[in-house]
Amino acid sequence: MKIISEDRRTPFKNYFLLRANVADQLTNSGAITDSLILGTTALDALAKIWLHDFPKIENELIQYYGGGISESIRLSQLLKRFAKDDSDASKVAVVCFAEDWKLFRPEDTSFASQLLDKRLSNNPNEFLRANELPKSYLDLPLKELELECTQIAQNPKLRRIAEEYEYGAMLYKFYRCPLVHSSKNSDRTHGFSRGEEIMYYRSYVDPNRTTIGFGSKLITRWLRIVATNYVQFCQDESVIPAENFDAGLLPEKSLKERWNKL
Repeated sequence: MKIISEDRRTPFKNYFLLRANVADQLTNSGAITDSLILGTTALDALAKIWLHDFPKIENELIQYYGGGISESIRLSQLLKRFAKDDSDASKVAVVCFAEDWKLFRPEDTSFASQLLDKRLSNNPNEFLRANELPKSYLDLPLKELELECTQIAQNPKLRRIAEEYEYGAMLYKFYRCPLVHSSKNSDRTHGFSRGEEIMYYRSYVDPNRTTIGFGSKLITRWLRIVATNYVQFCQDESVIPAENFDAGLLPEKSLKERWNKL
């Protein structure tokens, strides 16, 4: 077996741990948006590096998903593999999923409502019930959600959609992308979560939808866990993280294709 000094991996791990520390400093200074950008982009970078370093795993995922793996699922898979012992990392945003299930598949309203009713207030006082927030602590990993709602397990297409509501996928679609590409928060999220909190809140845009918020220090918690566990995984597999990784490979290929068409 090839022996590789752990020291060569230490700068890689420290690079991401430093970003987690800087993101927390930004949070503490009130620069929440900048903290979220730094934390989510660092997690996404780790996801891309992971599949570069382990092409066999990438091929397995491509086959599993039938020809491709989206960036949102890539990030979700990263969290599930390298933060699997974290109590929140593998969960599905059940309320967001169930609301969309009702919206886009009204014929399945009864199934979606069963998920929602359990997570909405059962307070007999109508005013209190209308003002209480959905229960995020009742979110579940997908396998447990399938036990609660067997219709998901019985329908592979529905299960695939449910994966897009796992926290990692939600982070990519509604945090990382809107903030990086538009410098604007998504209407599907809110800014009231603090620390390591996950919280649902009513949407100001659509009263029939619930928004979700992830505390910025929850994201840095995941970043530290994933960076540490990924480097350990690389050491176990005698792999140097991001070795021969060209971050500009795709634009290089695009330029080459344009020259070849001239």
